[in-house]
Amino acid sequence: MVVHDNASIHKMKAVTAFVASEPRLFPRYLPPYVSELNPTLLVWADVKRNILGNFCARRLNALKARLRVGWQRVRDVSLLRMSLPF
Repeated sequence: MVVHDNASIHKMKAVTAFVASEPRLFPRYLPPYVSELNPTLLVWADVKRNILGNFCARRLNALKARLRVGWQRVRDVSLLRMSLPF
């Protein structure tokens, strides 16, 4: 089984032709936008809202430093548990 996230690249003629030519592959498509099935989207949304929101880095090093601190916060188990539907 191959699970696609409904990205346009997965629906290109070359990809669909390849999948159709391989009898061992069973494509399954996720709904267009289901964040519950992709917790990574919720983590990135939290980073953008709570770590990078209203932050304008003047240099790349400042942005990297802010993200390093932010990723420490993401490691918090309650944040990950909040994003999972089960």
